[in-house]
Parts: sequence; structure tokens; C-alpha cells
Amino acid sequence: MAKRKLINFIFVFFLICSNTTFANPNLDQWLDTEKTYKDLISEGYEVKSYSISDIQINSGLMLILFVTVLQKDNDVYECQEYQTMDQNLETLDMNLTCKQLVQPYQRGVDT
Repeated sequence: MAKRKLINFIFVFFLICSNTTFANPNLDQWLDTEKTYKDLISEGYEVKSYSISDIQINSGLMLILFVTVLQKDNDVYECQEYQTMDQNLETLDMNLTCKQLVQPYQRGVDT
């Protein structure tokens, strides 16, 4: 019984290690787009999930990350909004990027 468990453990260990050993860091499945929340909602996409994270910095600044997943049929977008705010909650900087879920592709020239 113990021998069988050990064999199963080793098998799972090598299975996990082999997947990460040959990983290609240049593969991506999220393609940058010029779309905005408004564009996607106007095209019929629905919000499927929403997440907010914040990071307090010693200087008093706060970084806020909003991640929204939108879907229409089998088409999925992930939008990430980054905001930098001061102690008075005034927005100092804001960036928004929406990415479309696609078949994995090789990042680089012409992507």
C-alpha cells in the first residue's frame, strides 16, 4: 500500500515538473485590444466577475487594481484598471487595458 502511494506521488511530481520545465514564457492567451468597458457593454458583453485589490504605500499613496471579466457567448475579455490615489483619494494616475482571450500565441513581432 505504501509502495503504491509512493509510486503515485512520484508520478504526479514528474507530471507537474514536466509541465513547468518546458513552459514557453513567450506564449500568451490574452491579446491586448483598444476596447473599453463602454465598447464591450455596447457590443452585448456582460460582467461575469469583478475584483478589487488595494496596496497601501508608506508614502501615503494607494494603488487600486480593478479586474473585470466580461463575456458574450464564448468570447471573453478581461479588463484591468490601475489607479494611483493620494491620501485625499484624488486620482493621480489611471490606466485601463482590456484583453481578449484567444488561442495561445507566440508573443513577439507582429503580435
